[in-house]
Amino acid sequence: MFDLQDPSTTLILSSQRDHPIRLNSALTLQLVASYPLVNPTTEAFISPHALLFTADGSRFLAGSESLLSIFDISRPGEGPVSCLRTGRKRRSSLAVSGMSMTGILSALAIEQQSGILAAGTLNRHVGLYDSGGQGDCVGVFCVDGTEADLQIGGSGVTQVIWSSCGRYLYIAERKSEGAMIYDIRKTGQLLGWLEGRKALTNQRLGVHVSSSPGTANQEVWAGGTDGMIRAWWNPHEGEGAQTVSFEQHGHNGICPELMAMSKVLIRWQLPYQVQPCILQHRYWQVVRVLRYFRMSMMTPSEAFWMAPAVQPVLML
Repeated sequence: MFDLQDPSTTLILSSQRDHPIRLNSALTLQLVASYPLVNPTTEAFISPHALLFTADGSRFLAGSESLLSIFDISRPGEGPVSCLRTGRKRRSSLAVSGMSMTGILSALAIEQQSGILAAGTLNRHVGLYDSGGQGDCVGVFCVDGTEADLQIGGSGVTQVIWSSCGRYLYIAERKSEGAMIYDIRKTGQLLGWLEGRKALTNQRLGVHVSSSPGTANQEVWAGGTDGMIRAWWNPHEGEGAQTVSFEQHGHNGICPELMAMSKVLIRWQLPYQVQPCILQHRYWQVVRVLRYFRMSMMTPSEAFWMAPAVQPVLML
């Protein structure tokens, strides 16, 4: 859990072009450690498009072009402890052959109960890997040409989210009016899709899936380019299109930092008894971090990832 008194819960992973992966403190902005990911042929730095802490925070995963790399947090300055080639490294290839897939890994999520890693690509494919990405490939499927694709569109996976029960996988894409729902555990097929998300942009707009403790209820929250916050109640209970259950206007941002905040839903995983003043403090802390990375010349397509104890839905 995020704790201002515990610096180990306030760390940020960031990826920047032509630089190692950075681990910074969200409170002091100080560089804690760096981890090089280097192309062995050209000796150039590889910039991951997706980063993900493991549940215990001891390791993190980095997704780049047809490559999944796993780093040990306790080994700063060192390269990955293991790498998995997800497919042939050919920039022009969009094909998926058997249990392999090519393309930039742009989204990662681990299902905590089974340990299955879901990896999405900008080529609109999703791969499932055992043992948190260190095992065999379980399966690969494409979201292009599905019934959901015809209704809400999409041009590349930007986020994959497991439901708390581990049965459903939510897939969000750039330039999409919604998000897809797949029943992974039982049918392995498309179950339905969310409508009305208003995310027709190349920016990464976050989606968050939450559930009530002890129940099967699920809520999906998302932000849109129009500054609206929308929610869908229990979309997994039906098939096909799922309409918006709730929507509310967030705010109209002016500066780039606030504009990015207004277009992304930020739903912190905090206990319900936390006071609003703490939430407000953390909100401005994130704005401060955003401003820092803007000054560091990060491009809009690059993003940063919080430690697992924080886990906001925040992508630039």
